[in-house]
Amino acid sequence: MKINFSGWTVIIILILFFSACKKRVVNVTSLQSVMLGNCMERTTVPYICFDSLITDSRCPIGGICIWQGTALIKISFRESGYVHKFTMSLKGFPGIGYPSDTAIGGYKISFTDLKPYPDTNTPTRQKLKPEAFFSITH
Repeated sequence: MKINFSGWTVIIILILFFSACKKRVVNVTSLQSVMLGNCMERTTVPYICFDSLITDSRCPIGGICIWQGTALIKISFRESGYVHKFTMSLKGFPGIGYPSDTAIGGYKISFTDLKPYPDTNTPTRQKLKPEAFFSITH
C-alpha cells in the first residue's frame, strides 16, 4: 500500500496537532506531617488523620537485622464529605493489602516517612510520639 504526498501531509499534521496538546498540570501538596492521633489542619480539604500505629518493625539504628522491616499505620482520608479508612505500609506490601501509596477520588496519597526512626540507644520512656509524613497529589 502506497501513501501519497497528501496522505503523509495529513499524518504529519495530526502528529503535530496531538503533540501540541496542553498537558494537565499536576498540583503537588508539599510534604505533610501528622502526629499520631491527630489530623492535618482541618481547614484544608482534603486532609489526613493518623489514627494508629499498628507496628514499627524497622531495623533500629545500632541493631543487626536480617531484613529492613517496615511500619504499618491506619489513616483516615477525608475529602468531599467522605471518610476513607485504610492501612498503609512504609515500604509497601500491596500483595497483602498494605500499599505505600493509594489513589482515592483523584488524589494520590503516598506514605513517605515515619519519625522517629527506631534506635537501640533511646530508652523506651524517652521515645517521641510518632509522626507520619505524606504527599498528596491531585
